[in-house]
Amino acid sequence: MRGVRGVGGFMAAVTGVVLLLAPLLLPRPGLPGLAALASGGAPEGAYLQIAAHPDDDLLFMSPDLLRLLARGARTVTVYLTAGEGVAGLRDGHPPRRYSIDRQQGVRAAYAWAAGVRDRWRRSLMTVGRARVEVDTLTDLPRVQLVFAGLPDGGDPRADGGRGALSRLWADPGGPTCVRPFTRPTVCLTHSDVLDALRVLMRTFRPSVLNTLDPDPPPGVADHPDHVAAARFAAAAAPRGVRVVVYRGYPTLPLPPNLTAAEHEAKREAFAVYRRHDYRAGPGRRYDAWLQRMYRASP
Repeated sequence: MRGVRGVGGFMAAVTGVVLLLAPLLLPRPGLPGLAALASGGAPEGAYLQIAAHPDDDLLFMSPDLLRLLARGARTVTVYLTAGEGVAGLRDGHPPRRYSIDRQQGVRAAYAWAAGVRDRWRRSLMTVGRARVEVDTLTDLPRVQLVFAGLPDGGDPRADGGRGALSRLWADPGGPTCVRPFTRPTVCLTHSDVLDALRVLMRTFRPSVLNTLDPDPPPGVADHPDHVAAARFAAAAAPRGVRVVVYRGYPTLPLPPNLTAAEHEAKREAFAVYRRHDYRAGPGRRYDAWLQRMYRASP
C-alpha cells in the first residue's frame, strides 16, 4: 500500500499553507433546530463520511452529520467527485467554477453547523498516486473536508465519457483509468482509488464510516456515483470500523421521518450550501430529501 509522501507527513502538510478560503459566515446561535441537535457532549471517536458529490452528506446523511458537527465531534468527509456535472454544456457556467462553488458551499454549511467562522486552512496531500485537497476548519480543526476531484458521472468530458466513477469500480485490475477533473496530471485506476481511500483511512483512523448504499433496493434508482462511491468505501474499510449505510434517492417514496427541529436544522444547513450552487434551486426532490433520512444499516 502506498502511503503519504512529503517531509513531516500529513500533519506538516495540513498545517503548511494557510489560505482564507471564504468570507466570514456568522453562525446563528439560538436557532431552535440546531440548538436541539447540539445538546449533549461531543461523541467519542472519529467519523469519516465518504460521498460522491458535495451535498450528498447534507441531503442523505443529515441530520446525523449535523448533530456530529453541532456537538464538536471529530469528522472528516471525503468527496470523490468534483460534482461538475453538465455545467458549461447546457449553459455558460464554467465547470471548474461550479466545482469551486460547490466546495465553498459545503465549507460554509459545515462551519454554520459547527457554529464557527467560515475560515479554512487548505493543503494538498498525496495518497498513493492521487493528490487530494484537505481543508481544515480553522476555529475547529477537528472538522476536515477532503476533495478527491474525480469527474462527476454526468460529465461526458471525462476520459471515456460519462460514468467515470462507475467505470472505475467495474474494472478492478483492468486498464480503465480516469484523470481527476481538478488535477488531470495522472490517470487513476480502480486500484489507485482504493489505495487513496485506504491511505486516508489509515491517516484519519475512523471508528465509524458513513456511506451511501452500495446495493440500493429496487424501485427508485439511485445515482450511479452514489453506488460506486459506496462500493469503493466499503472495499477500503478496515476491520473494526463500524459502517453506517444511508439511503440516497430511494428515500423519495418513503414517508417523512424527521422531527420538526431536525427538519429545520437540515433545511437551514442546506440553504447555506445552496447559495453557492446555481443548480440547487427550489425543487420537489430537494424539499423531499430535506424531510427524510433513512439508514440501510444501524
